[in-house]
Amino acid sequence: MNYEEMVKELKEVLGIKGSPVAVKLVKNPVEIPESYDKMPEKKRHCEFVQDARLNGTAGYATTAEHLCKGGAGVMGIGKLPEPVADGSTYNKLGNFKTAEGALETVEAIPKVEYENYASLYAPLESVKFDPDVVVLVLTPKQALRVSQAYLQLKGGRLSCDYSGIQSLCADAVVAVKERSVPNMTLGCNGSRKFAGIADEEVVMGVPPENLEDILDALKTFKEKWG
Repeated sequence: MNYEEMVKELKEVLGIKGSPVAVKLVKNPVEIPESYDKMPEKKRHCEFVQDARLNGTAGYATTAEHLCKGGAGVMGIGKLPEPVADGSTYNKLGNFKTAEGALETVEAIPKVEYENYASLYAPLESVKFDPDVVVLVLTPKQALRVSQAYLQLKGGRLSCDYSGIQSLCADAVVAVKERSVPNMTLGCNGSRKFAGIADEEVVMGVPPENLEDILDALKTFKEKWG
């Protein structure tokens, strides 16, 4: 798949800011291409995504580089911290009125059930690995067009699965990788505060195998709708 040409056309028809971001979860170091270095700074997964999207940063992050252990944990990179796993962190932060509500929510969050060594990131147009997921940061209208484009070939409906926590990790990567269908999420406090997801932006994870059909549909929409 020629991602470079695809991204160029995607930017033309959709008008997205920055680049789509290729993300891959790897189980061992040998899966990492030699041209990718370890991230030089400790950051959150959502920040790594934003760096790839806006600054063209590419690289990989092991548990040592992941500043947010909750985000890393749902992706199988290191153990999910107990206060996150049992919901007490979110209960104390005020996300939920009761400990039971917090626990019920975190138990329902998509999680990788096996151990991974690292997460790989790259702007899609220059990627040198086969991504598990492509993360798009979009305006609501752009997300509408991508949703319509996904459904154009076969029809149906999309269900968005999110809870306002662990959005770019669990919602936009794990849920999409495990289910092989797109998922839209509204971000979370952390991704908006630390990674700079803007008030007017939403996030969508898309299986790479759907991108070509989505692009074809977007071209049709632009021709018919302007």
